[in-house]
Amino acid sequence: MKIITFGNCCKKSQQNHENAVNAAKNLGVEEEVTNYGDIKDIMKFGVMLTPAIMIDNKIVSSGKMLSVEQIETLIKAKQ
Repeated sequence: MKIITFGNCCKKSQQNHENAVNAAKNLGVEEEVTNYGDIKDIMKFGVMLTPAIMIDNKIVSSGKMLSVEQIETLIKAKQ
């Protein structure tokens, strides 16, 4: 399972990434959660609002910070 978070310039984006890392860890996801903070990289994925999360090449959240529990629900839906 590949999880990518987008955004790194604000506290919400940084917290969103940290929450995604914790959610993945809680659910036993072995792959590292990747973060893209550079606007050029973010645009390549078609993300228009940050913070955002992509799971297995699909944007599952954009424009809001999610809790660990909310991210766990998204990960479970993809397993």
